[in-house]
Amino acid sequence: MVFERKELASGIFWNAVHETKFKSNLISVRFVLPLTADTAAKNALLFPVLLRGSEKFPDIGSIRREEESIYDTTLNDSVYKRGDTQVLELRMSVLDNKYAIDGMDITERAMMLLDDILLHPVTENGVFCEEYVESEKEKLIDDILAQVNDKRRYAMTRLTEEMFEGDAFGLSELGTVETTEAVCPVCLWKQYHEMLSTARIEIFAIGNFDFDALSARFARMFEGIERRYTGAPKTKVMQGARKEVKTVYERQNITQGKLSLGFYTGSTVYDDDYHVMQMLNVIFGAGVTSKLFLNVREKLSLCYYCGSSENGHKGYMTVNSGIEFANEKKATDEILFQLDEIKKGNISESELRDARLALLDAIGRVGDSTGNILNWYFAGVMNEKLISPEEKRELIESVTAEDIVKKAQDIRLDTYYFLCGKEGNA
Repeated sequence: MVFERKELASGIFWNAVHETKFKSNLISVRFVLPLTADTAAKNALLFPVLLRGSEKFPDIGSIRREEESIYDTTLNDSVYKRGDTQVLELRMSVLDNKYAIDGMDITERAMMLLDDILLHPVTENGVFCEEYVESEKEKLIDDILAQVNDKRRYAMTRLTEEMFEGDAFGLSELGTVETTEAVCPVCLWKQYHEMLSTARIEIFAIGNFDFDALSARFARMFEGIERRYTGAPKTKVMQGARKEVKTVYERQNITQGKLSLGFYTGSTVYDDDYHVMQMLNVIFGAGVTSKLFLNVREKLSLCYYCGSSENGHKGYMTVNSGIEFANEKKATDEILFQLDEIKKGNISESELRDARLALLDAIGRVGDSTGNILNWYFAGVMNEKLISPEEKRELIESVTAEDIVKKAQDIRLDTYYFLCGKEGNA
């Protein structure tokens, strides 16, 4: 894989990865914006509304017919949270031009569609169509309300909200029901132009393109946009754990408790030794060979599931577990005991080997799909640590048990959240 990066215009970056083994190529345009309470819902609505219709393709049906005519090109959107930023993405899967049986320039036809949807939306009275806005608002509100139905995910979200209360990271990338209801075509139109003018824009092209022609095409596409880019939005990393653990109990009519613990780690993606934290996390609770899985779940049967995950953007780690209400203290004590085992240096050769193999296997799969390649290099440019999979392999290979023990000393419990049953059920 050959990676190329350049700036097309103020805050608009071109990223190309040349890879010939795939039949379909990938184009991704990602807008990186600050995550705020005022704009989260508006931003979450932007691409769904844009995908409802454009000047040339004014409704979903015409967009779908055009996709099918371009050798079944697919165009999708997504929104997610990355640190204190909100990332909006339009992604296209495009068949390589060499497979066209009628001489079609598949890439150019796909770009014409992308250009029209992104920069030439269908309008009504000079703003977004009210029908499209109201319809997408209903869908977004349904998505927000549905989050409570997945109790495992809900508990993880609530832990984040409590742990980062008052911090941008504590906000949802979907916004709230109230802020979604308040969105109107006029204010959404204003936010659309704010996004085009101020967002950090990361364009990725992965596959077997004519990259010079495609980058020039994107440059022309955005040249009419008046940019007011003032720099990439920053993420405020966690500075330490609370002196007293924040404890939150929430009661619902449920039969299985959801225990979520939030820890300060002091380790972020910007650190030179971040790979040590990744190894530590796998040994502690990420996978079937981890201490939490083998002890809390398998050996002691204290939970239905128990695993850890670390967030290198903010510098924290979580443990999430499904337990019987009566096992709350036992499960908590055992989770903390297994962390202390790492701090004491009780790491076996097999634990170290299995964690290393798990991470190396994940790195080895980077080249298996255009999506994996996109995520690898997007993380690299955002973290300002652009390294190849081969270089990352060498870092993982270099981690010792002593490195992990040293890293573990900084980890402290910050927030304790338990989603439990109502008084009569507990």
